[in-house]
Amino acid sequence: MLKITRFSFLSLILLCASFFAGQVFAQVPPALDKEIRALVAKHPAMLNYKTSVEYVDPRIRVPDCPGGYEVELPSRTRLWGRVNIPVRCNKGAKWFVYLPVKIQVFGQYLVTSHQIQGNSRLSQGDFVLSEGDLSDLPDGFVQKAEDALGRQVIRPIAPGNPILLNNLRESSVIRVGDQIKVKIIGSGFEAAGSGIAQSGGSSGDSIKVKMPDGQALQGKVIGPATVESKID
Repeated sequence: MLKITRFSFLSLILLCASFFAGQVFAQVPPALDKEIRALVAKHPAMLNYKTSVEYVDPRIRVPDCPGGYEVELPSRTRLWGRVNIPVRCNKGAKWFVYLPVKIQVFGQYLVTSHQIQGNSRLSQGDFVLSEGDLSDLPDGFVQKAEDALGRQVIRPIAPGNPILLNNLRESSVIRVGDQIKVKIIGSGFEAAGSGIAQSGGSSGDSIKVKMPDGQALQGKVIGPATVESKID
């Protein structure tokens, strides 16, 4: 016969208490949980990613729905991070609830392999592939090497940081000698022409352009092979 002492019984209680205290019980019926996870995995924004769904508010208890649940995922493209999922029951019972969840998305992204100086161009040795929860990253993170190679860094990036698109620009969209379109804007008029680039630049840079009549203009690069020049 098993003899349980007062000490061992107290230890058992404390062990159970510590176990349950560390658990977050989702008050969601299994049928609803299965449907939500399936819909998240099939969402267009989740293709080719591993996903995880966590019910972040254990106080919410979703009742059974005899006729089946109606789940509507938000239509936004990026279904990552904290999301409120509308759940309805219209058959056998009638109720509606917003179910708060945290959706984690796991995939690869580029991080810097060392300190990157501003105005430098990215090469293959400047970054490595890392893998983790994409929902924790800032918007515009880069996932493919071809989207970073050769681009110019606008500001310094510390080692191990994700590479973001808003921190990069095309290294050169106009080169010296390129035939370019010129949009001339003056007081009350606009004109269009063509010219030869006398200096190179990226989007937003100011470059020199030589017009067919020999006149030299200063213009702002507004797109591939396109410059805008404002005349007072």
